[in-house]
Amino acid sequence: MIRVVLLLFLVIFQIESLDFRSNNYRQIINNALPTIDPQMISQAAQAAINPYTDIFVNPPKNLVDFPMANLASKSGLASTGAFWQPQQQSSTVSQIPWNPTIQTNPVVPPSTISFQSYQNPSTFSSTTTTSTTAIPLTYSTKTTTKKSTETLWTTSKSPMKLSKNPKPAKVNQKSSKSSATSFDSAQLSVLSHRLLNDVLIIPSSRRLYILAILPIHQSTGQQNFECGEIDLNAIVRMAAFLEALNTINESNLLKEIGADIGAIIVDSCSTDLRSVADLYELLSGTNIQRSDLIAIIRDDSTYMPNTEQIMRQLNLPVINTFFTTSPGIHTSGTLPSMSLPIQSIISALRHYQSTCVNVIFDEKYKETVTEFQRIALSEGMCVEVAIHVKNSSSTVAEMVVRRLLLSEARVVISFLSEDTWIQMTKALRSEMVIAGRFVFISMQDQRWTTSRRFIESWPTFEQHLISITPKTPINHQEEIKKLTEKIPKLSLPNLWLKQFWSSAFKCHVDNEVIGGSNSFSRECATTQSLNISQVTPDVDVSSISLAAHSIGLAFRSFVDRVCPGALVISLSDCVNDPFSGFHQSILDLDFVHHLSDIPVSFNYTTGFRDISLRINRVQFVDDRLNFSEIGIFDPIQNVFKDSSDTATPSARGSFLLMSSSCPKSTCAKELAKRTIKQQLPSIMKALTDIEIMIFTIFSVLSALTCLMCMYLKVISVSEYRNLTAVTFLGLSFLSLSAPAFIIPPNSISCSLRKLLFPIAISITIAPVFVKTVLIWKSIGSSSSSVLIAFCIVIIQTVISTEWLLLSSESATEFVSTLHGTMWRCSPGDSAEELLMLSCCLIALLSLLSFIFSVASLKHSQSLQHLMISVLGIFFETGLYVSLPLIPYKTRDTVMATTILLFSFVSLLLSHTGKSSAKEVSECGGTLQKTNENWLQHVVQSPKDQMALVQNYHTASTHPQSTMQYEKRTDGTLRRNTSLYGVEAYGL
Repeated sequence: MIRVVLLLFLVIFQIESLDFRSNNYRQIINNALPTIDPQMISQAAQAAINPYTDIFVNPPKNLVDFPMANLASKSGLASTGAFWQPQQQSSTVSQIPWNPTIQTNPVVPPSTISFQSYQNPSTFSSTTTTSTTAIPLTYSTKTTTKKSTETLWTTSKSPMKLSKNPKPAKVNQKSSKSSATSFDSAQLSVLSHRLLNDVLIIPSSRRLYILAILPIHQSTGQQNFECGEIDLNAIVRMAAFLEALNTINESNLLKEIGADIGAIIVDSCSTDLRSVADLYELLSGTNIQRSDLIAIIRDDSTYMPNTEQIMRQLNLPVINTFFTTSPGIHTSGTLPSMSLPIQSIISALRHYQSTCVNVIFDEKYKETVTEFQRIALSEGMCVEVAIHVKNSSSTVAEMVVRRLLLSEARVVISFLSEDTWIQMTKALRSEMVIAGRFVFISMQDQRWTTSRRFIESWPTFEQHLISITPKTPINHQEEIKKLTEKIPKLSLPNLWLKQFWSSAFKCHVDNEVIGGSNSFSRECATTQSLNISQVTPDVDVSSISLAAHSIGLAFRSFVDRVCPGALVISLSDCVNDPFSGFHQSILDLDFVHHLSDIPVSFNYTTGFRDISLRINRVQFVDDRLNFSEIGIFDPIQNVFKDSSDTATPSARGSFLLMSSSCPKSTCAKELAKRTIKQQLPSIMKALTDIEIMIFTIFSVLSALTCLMCMYLKVISVSEYRNLTAVTFLGLSFLSLSAPAFIIPPNSISCSLRKLLFPIAISITIAPVFVKTVLIWKSIGSSSSSVLIAFCIVIIQTVISTEWLLLSSESATEFVSTLHGTMWRCSPGDSAEELLMLSCCLIALLSLLSFIFSVASLKHSQSLQHLMISVLGIFFETGLYVSLPLIPYKTRDTVMATTILLFSFVSLLLSHTGKSSAKEVSECGGTLQKTNENWLQHVVQSPKDQMALVQNYHTASTHPQSTMQYEKRTDGTLRRNTSLYGVEAYGL
């Protein structure tokens, strides 16, 4: 029984184990079973070590490449148009081949992606797209072969309608009810494959997009549509931008209002024409409208006038991430405008005592050079030569170098674009310029350490180079480390990643032509790990990250201010023209960011941030470009702070000497004029100048001496003592007027020159003229003679006063002639000449005094008057003739010294009669007349004569009193015979 049961069991088991299916069916089942591939295991292990292994195996999971995107790859173009879609949970996997044909009776829910990306069969396995719903897809078997416009249907976080006329979808009633409150799918209809290669779109649940213009690829050096190699710095900066945008969208800042911001990244290729074409096709050939854009982030500093014109027409807020050369309307920047680098350059040059520079510039910096010249002149800096480089040809560059060699200045400010700078470095080598002949100062470019053209030019560059760059934030290196870990998780275009990897490690990823990578023969190893600090050592991601955060914060602030609580689909939902207010919200920002050492805020006047700038010395050492800090410019204090010694020798043994001057140039002379003109003369300088103080002391001593002589003359009993005393008074005033000619010209000193000097010289010469006339006429001195001299002085005073009042309104005038450049009393060069002309009356009186003195030369005082008259004639004539021939600085000194000498010599000449016996009593100041006939013209009573005799003892105390007494006693007592009796003797 047991045997029967076992036998039956074996029979049943054999029957169940028989397979009646066909061999083809068995093969299908076996292929469907999961298998463990050892290669897959090794790839998974490598991915754990190197997260970038996916670019060697499969593209990122969230990335969908555009169809036929590699059409332009043969020419080295960026061939990676892509639409970045968020990762969603998949429920059904179905593979649908790409076939943009007209389908009949399609039932496609809005949240389904019916698209397969183009892939290289030799590299990638076929990928499938995922569906977010379980609704079955129904397609007809009849299709047409007519090609239509390429359309990409995507999903977003909250599906919405991006197209004004979306294609209607036929869904069942249940499905339509469930999606009645939702938006339709986003549609991107493109007419050009080239635009697909240049655009990366990060979708938004609203109509809120940031237009980001980034130079993902370099230019080919020609103004055309072609793109060159990948820009390593741009890939890192794009990753930083996407990370900042993702941080903003995931923060409560936008989640509280139920919004998220997307981005449209356009690869400009550092070319104006290509950027214009991309923007034109983006706005006219797609369903993206101007109202969908909220702001523009421009990360390409290339000179693109046509692109700037389009941005001005869009009238959107623009945030630049570089030093802006030409600010426009609604334009701001996370870096300063070129005004701040200009101030830093001038401050550094003044710190190193440089007074003269040369400037070379191209079309991009045309406005910058104008501002530089204006600031340089205001700061006392001379621009000897300013050369406009009209194009980037080698011939023009060589001509520029030859012109620089003819100049005196050693420092050259280079405001040049990338292509022009490359040609300039080649021209310096071809012209065999001596090493260290020039010190070039330029804006630092991140491509200096990554671009192949720059790297090839540095070994032959033998001049000194100074660069200006923003100060690196403290946390910047930590941000670079985070980006190194997060770049693999970002949905970047796979082809751009391949080009980035190939250029970074100088290898090729696969045999596919991806634009420049085929030039490397070495194959990239999958074990390589990326270190951004080594691949892009000079990259700065802070500016573009701050730009993204600024737009996010400004958007929230704008929504809260304009339409709080509203469901904002686009920026124009609340107001018709929101962009002016949105730009104002950007300027009003003030927040703290980890990539900024100071709070982030924008200058309300300029619209740009004011941050510290770093001045570096650039040296090519050991096949690498090294940057050593030599100073920091603080924009708040407007001060350059030296950080190191610039006398450190370079690798070639030459020293960096920042000193530069050009004393023989026309510019230096003009600068000297401007410098002197800015330094207005002040009376306070006379109080601190030692030379002026010493001269003034001598002038005061001379004036006191003249006043002492005037006092002695007043108490004397000489016949013309009053006129002589007035002459001494004039000499005293003349001595006091001398310092006015050496004091710096100002309103007080010029008034003293024009008024005090003519009056003082008239007080000196007028009494001499009256005395000579009286002596010539043999008329004694009287009170009327002093009145006549006083009238002459009044006439000269009126002339001088009118001359002062009728002159120019300004007391001083800036003059620059062959005699010098300085401030002069008005009317400038002819001030002294006109001053002497105003004293023509005094010159005439001096000439007449000379004539009358010669006519009465027998008189004892005529010789004195003759000598004073001759001295006055030579004084006035000599100054009138010689002063216009003397330089200005010497002219004032000669004038003041001559006046002081004239006073002193005239004082000596007034005492020349001491040796004459006839002038003893006059010069000695006796109380009696020595003339024997003195009673003939003097009426004295007997009483007075008796008093005179009784006072003999007193009179004898004076010099020569004994001789006077003898002569007096020898004569008889005389009386006035014209009177008789008591009246004759005064009884």
